[in-house]
Amino acid sequence: MRLDVGTILVILIAVLAATLLSAWIMSSVMSSKMEELYSVIKTQTTPSIPKKEPPQVQKTEKEKLIEEREKYKAQQVQVDEEELFKKLRKVIDQKVQNVLEEAKRKKERILMLLDIARGYTLGYVSMEEYNAFLMKVLSELEEFKRLWLARFPSVSDKEKLNSMITYIARTKLPIEVRTKNGKEVVRLPPEEALIKITSNINNAISILDDLIKSRGENPAITPLEVKLSNEVEKLKKKIEQLERQLEEFSMT
Repeated sequence: MRLDVGTILVILIAVLAATLLSAWIMSSVMSSKMEELYSVIKTQTTPSIPKKEPPQVQKTEKEKLIEEREKYKAQQVQVDEEELFKKLRKVIDQKVQNVLEEAKRKKERILMLLDIARGYTLGYVSMEEYNAFLMKVLSELEEFKRLWLARFPSVSDKEKLNSMITYIARTKLPIEVRTKNGKEVVRLPPEEALIKITSNINNAISILDDLIKSRGENPAITPLEVKLSNEVEKLKKKIEQLERQLEEFSMT
């Protein structure tokens, strides 16, 4: 079979086109593979760059100074509080330890109140002056009561102290009493008022003396009281000695 020239040309062109197409496809594939290989090699050979951390904010000298000052203030406040507590504890301990001496001083103030009452009876002191001093003494006794109970917290002592203060409060002038029928109130003259005042003050002092004695202290404050108290102690010792001698004599 003989092919004409046209057919041969068509076959040649088709073969050539197929060859060119195959070459182009092979070139594209090779180019793609080379790019992937190059990318892999580049990734492996390129050193990793560490991530940069955000820069720390540097404090200024002023901010540092303020921070140091605040720390110092906090420390200073703590030190001041500790010193304050120490001083407060020291003052409280001193007051509490000296409560028996304070009781004797309050006894002196009560006796002074009795002297002023005598002055009122004699006309040297006015009623207002006596009552003003009485208010001072009552205020001091209330403070003394808190001090005593801080040292000797006792329900019995509290009741006794309240009774003592009540007796002193009853000495306020004018002194008034009810008549026998209970219908009228009579104001006592200075002489009779002094008798009532003296009775109430003696009752208050008796309570205070008992409190002082209950804590093992001698309540005597005046030279005469001290002398009498010493004499009483001597007599007690002699009586105890005589009782022992009598017991020994009776056993023989």
